Amino acid sequence: MSKSLTSRIVIFEPDADQLKSALAGRQVSPGLEEFLKNLLKRKKWARKINIPSDHDDVAAVLVFTTQLKEGGLEIFSELHVFCAGRTMVEKWQVVGEGEQISLLPKEAFRAIDISKVHVEGAVVNVEFSVPIAGGQSRTLIKTFDFSAEDAEIRVVPHPLLEVGSFDGEQRASSSAIGS
Repeated sequence: MSKSLTSRIVIFEPDADQLKSALAGRQVSPGLEEFLKNLLKRKKWARKINIPSDHDDVAAVLVFTTQLKEGGLEIFSELHVFCAGRTMVEKWQVVGEGEQISLLPKEAFRAIDISKVHVEGAVVNVEFSVPIAGGQSRTLIKTFDFSAEDAEIRVVPHPLLEVGSFDGEQRASSSAIGS
């Protein structure tokens, strides 16, 4: 994994033109550039791209995805982490196939915000903020160990569903999302 001495890149609501502009003059590996371009082509609801300043082969991208199922539309937030040619994805269910989207708070679709991406060897820590009751937020860290042979896709409860987060106490008790 190569180190770079360039600045951090953060792109909100990215599109191909914004990505091209942000990467102009910045050294990134061909694999990372390909990963980002492909993600924007396939995942139409890319929310945020975060590339740390001290690496040219690492990025974290937050996207929304949908899947039409027999019981209705299912919506996930996905955290895609790229490191040295490998990708790991953590999926957080926002809306289950039987839930009504109109009953969810709008914050469920925009409340998570990637703050920092830290790299320690083959371990990537993604730090993000999550709203909690009373208008406050707290910081959570998700760890991705690229040296391990873990599954490349893991489905876990949405951070907003954890006890103490926005509307989390109410939904956590009624949600049955596997970890």
